[in-house]
Amino acid sequence: MSRKIRLSALLFISFMLLLLCTHFHLEAASLHLPAASVNHTLQDPWRDIIFGSRSFSSLVVSIHADERALYSEEQGILTSQYMLQGREGERAIRIFVYNSDGVPLIAQNAGIRVSGATSRSAARKSFRIIARKDYDENFSKFTYDLWGGRQTIDGSGKMIREYSSFILHSMRLAMDSTGIHNSVGYSLARKAGISDAAPTVPAAVYINGEYQGAYFLLPAKNSQALAELYNIQDPDHIETVSVFEEEKTGFQTHPEVLEKYLQFVSFVQSADMCDPEVIEEIEKQMDVRQCLQYYAVNLLLANGDWIDNNLRVWRCKNNGLPYQDGRWRFYLFDLDWIGSFPELVTANFCQATQSNEYYNLLPSLLRNPDYADLFKDIIYQMEQDAFNPDNIESVFSEEDTRMLPEITYDYQSDAFHTYLQYSVTSDLPEEEEYLTLDDRRLMVEDFKSHMQKAPALINECLDIYYP
Repeated sequence: MSRKIRLSALLFISFMLLLLCTHFHLEAASLHLPAASVNHTLQDPWRDIIFGSRSFSSLVVSIHADERALYSEEQGILTSQYMLQGREGERAIRIFVYNSDGVPLIAQNAGIRVSGATSRSAARKSFRIIARKDYDENFSKFTYDLWGGRQTIDGSGKMIREYSSFILHSMRLAMDSTGIHNSVGYSLARKAGISDAAPTVPAAVYINGEYQGAYFLLPAKNSQALAELYNIQDPDHIETVSVFEEEKTGFQTHPEVLEKYLQFVSFVQSADMCDPEVIEEIEKQMDVRQCLQYYAVNLLLANGDWIDNNLRVWRCKNNGLPYQDGRWRFYLFDLDWIGSFPELVTANFCQATQSNEYYNLLPSLLRNPDYADLFKDIIYQMEQDAFNPDNIESVFSEEDTRMLPEITYDYQSDAFHTYLQYSVTSDLPEEEEYLTLDDRRLMVEDFKSHMQKAPALINECLDIYYP
């Protein structure tokens, strides 16, 4: 074969390979397959050790960090500095997320913070992982969709292909006693029509090769994350505030936003709810239906930790687009304490619908007969769509099946004692007090029983207060 013919053959083969690669790239794009977020210059020194130690059924998160940044008394955010907020409480890390076979999905330089408010004192902490250009010049976002096909909820159906942060949520005895409280709650909420209820996925978490326990991953809920979810081009157009942040942490991140929101609350609580002009003004400033949905789903979830504690609101500048209308909205988060005891379900209903304490808007809204009827209709529809016995049973089965393998390993691991401690100051239980998997199974059944009883209790309350 002549040199000219060989060259032509090589060019033809190269061209066909290029076409083949282009075909697969376009096919992946059409199928919305997630792109790996991998900086190939980074090496995880713990990967082989982690995957050589056991098999996995979930995602695996390996965090590589300077020990001093995490554990030193001077700057360690897992020791003396765990209450630090914002960038002051953020440390540089390398984050590696693998599928169960060890294939890297995310590998890049990033930042880590302790996540939560009072739960920061728990021995087993939750984390927020943040992508920044400051940490990784070529990877300023995460691009692998850990939750499988997330879309914006503005009606455009746009795929969320980039995001700036995500949460590693820990399992903590004093709150999430089963490891599935949040996952069950968010799943039921999505079925009930709460479109921004977070997806979750189980993970095994390691820091510098040491197992930390069974966690689950979920998207963050800050201004940047809201912009990504609602397809808002400029996150600076969003105002968000955690209403009780100062009471919980001693610091209010957005006092100016809180002041605006509380002015609106004061207006609603003192307003004549039968005045059409008042109703028009309220609906101009707040998405009333979304507010009623927020209250309804928390009541049906038997949430024991929300109305006087976990309250966050947000709004976006009026840009003439869906959800960008200048109206206040509530968002669902922190479902550690759902499935409360029956007496607390009834007490929560009375507090939510009858008391103006804790900047509560619902009693004022329900003075309007149309809003009261809408609230009841929302609850009954949620019961039909999500909070019925068959669906509750199905959701529990699915979420427990997803989480159980990693929880089983966790219960038998050296990290288990941190699960048994509520805080860094509590004493470690005696070995005879350790929980077993049989104990957990009973807790799951107890949790499910409470969830199944909640709708009937709510209906009894509706019959009494809003016949």
